[in-house]
Amino acid sequence: MEKKVSQQLTMKEKVSYGLGDCGANVAVAMCSTFLTAYYTDTVGIAAAAIGTMMLLTRIFDGITDIFMGVIVDRTSTRWGKARPWLLWTAPFMALALVLLFHVPGELSSRGKLVYIYLTYIFQSCFVYTANNLPYNALLSRMTLNVNDRASAASIRFVMTQITTLIINAVTAGLLATVGWFALSFVYGIITMVLLLICFWGVKEHLDEDAETGLVKVERVPLHLALPALLKNRYFYIQTLLFLFLYIAIVSTGSTTFYFCNIVLGNIGMITLISMAATIPAMIVNLIMPKLVKLYGKWKLMISGAVLMIIGYLIIGAAASNVTVVLIGVAVKGFGMGPIMSGLFAMTADVVDYGEWKTGIRSEGLVNSCTSFGMKVGIGVGSAVCTWIMAIGGYVGTAAVQSPSAVNMIRFGFGYNGAIISGICLILCVMMNIDRYIVEIQRDLEEKRENNRKAGE
Repeated sequence: MEKKVSQQLTMKEKVSYGLGDCGANVAVAMCSTFLTAYYTDTVGIAAAAIGTMMLLTRIFDGITDIFMGVIVDRTSTRWGKARPWLLWTAPFMALALVLLFHVPGELSSRGKLVYIYLTYIFQSCFVYTANNLPYNALLSRMTLNVNDRASAASIRFVMTQITTLIINAVTAGLLATVGWFALSFVYGIITMVLLLICFWGVKEHLDEDAETGLVKVERVPLHLALPALLKNRYFYIQTLLFLFLYIAIVSTGSTTFYFCNIVLGNIGMITLISMAATIPAMIVNLIMPKLVKLYGKWKLMISGAVLMIIGYLIIGAAASNVTVVLIGVAVKGFGMGPIMSGLFAMTADVVDYGEWKTGIRSEGLVNSCTSFGMKVGIGVGSAVCTWIMAIGGYVGTAAVQSPSAVNMIRFGFGYNGAIISGICLILCVMMNIDRYIVEIQRDLEEKRENNRKAGE
């Protein structure tokens, strides 16, 4: 029997898809929460130097995203165009994580900084890009069904939030017993295994042959894909939204270690803060598919941005009051759920919108541009964290930090996030692709049905 383009994804495929992001987020959680602290407090590199390195690297990373998007659009295998990259990059994801957390102690300060630049560029600009950009493009090739995409994205983020929670909860304790290198090695193996499970558990159904199960991919020439992309107004908004959302997430997330250690005086609070942020986001994502059917992704994303602003303001006003801090983090977590899952699911809608408007479908280029915003946002966010602390006079090797350093850490963890979330709110208001989504889905399914009949 002929398969429909919008066939419902199985729960196995949705869970397998989520495991792919779990694998990547083992590395992401380790890096976003602990890498800056490893560089400043263990390796002994100045915070400002690390911030500059991360910013410059991520800008270059955004450029490599564009090239990777072109490569994905030109990839044609029996597994499809996005899925095979999960298989090819899995072992390199493990290797890159180990190299990041193994700065040779015998190197000079300049030698250590050079090593950090090289390994960070290898991990973020090449390996992670070659893995994560095709992964994000994969959802738009698994199905055209909007509700299925929302469901898969929600399951994905519940699973990744659990992964992040576990990493943040156990890492600080494990470091005291096994050290950075051994822990990064174990996490690297876990990353590789989860990515391989994802590869074997999902399929690209859009161009799948109903009888053989093989995927027939039409390559999109760059001279056609690029002009079409530039006519897609939502890709501009999407890119900016990724940029500022990740600046907020990473700049505050990278400050968590310092906030708990310096402001609260208890590094173990990382676990409670991670739980306070993750559990509310998980709750929201569990009911997101139903909420999307009732209200649409756009309204939910706006609500999420508002809650993020409120949560960050509460954190900023809390000082060192643990209870108030946890309340603010929880409010922020309730906001993070709909905006994160909605944003990634909406990327697939942006791909559909582009095809609907221009007739050219380009998963690779669309995801490369939104990934550009995400990657540069990560770099700017990491830089903002370290620059804020540098302004306050933070010294990683000092036994006691100055009052100005403590105040700037508080600002970086709270009010800084509220300011950037305000920009995200404006962009969410502009991102109303939901108004077209029913018409888009109907027209694209009709187009594919006509193409299949013409090919018979």
